[in-house]
Amino acid sequence: MSENAVYKELKKQIILLEHKPGSVLREKDVMESFGVSRTPVREALMRLEMEGLVRIIPNVGTIVADISFQQLKDVFEVRSYLVKLSGQLAAARITEEELAEVRLRIADMKETKDPKTLMRLDGELHSIINGATKNEVLFKMLKTLHDQAVRIWTFSPEEATHWGEFVGEFEEIAAALEKHDGEATAKLLEKHTKRFVENIRSQLI
Repeated sequence: MSENAVYKELKKQIILLEHKPGSVLREKDVMESFGVSRTPVREALMRLEMEGLVRIIPNVGTIVADISFQQLKDVFEVRSYLVKLSGQLAAARITEEELAEVRLRIADMKETKDPKTLMRLDGELHSIINGATKNEVLFKMLKTLHDQAVRIWTFSPEEATHWGEFVGEFEEIAAALEKHDGEATAKLLEKHTKRFVENIRSQLI
């Protein structure tokens, strides 16, 4: 298994809370779990530290990062600003093929009430929109912030999460994208992000 494969799987496990916040990740355990040597494990852990998912403490080990309202605030303070930029650029640059993908995901949203499926579709919609910006730096930054947001969401009580407005919000966003209205798209994405953070905030405090 390559370093990148170890990184992706370990990241998935952390985001989905298979490794609890504050728990210790021992290199030997990770090596045995993936059947790899120490080098790919260390490189994967260093990448995860750069993304704020773990903390590497000398003479102690690797600690899975805690989840708190302050972290939520920090993540969405940055994300709220960047999604507006994403909306402006995507509205100007989105293709007909990408618009069709957006509509397809919205149709899938209408067919489910499962929170985890809705969360996956939300992530795919944001990924399509962010990709439509044709800005790789912005895309990568928003991907990292989204991964942290999913981890915070997973930590919050599932039954308290309100998903009823998702379809309507994304239909408005899709309509603005189809009109290539950057200002409207930016405002709608910001509104969607703020509602999401307020929902989680109410569960964490």
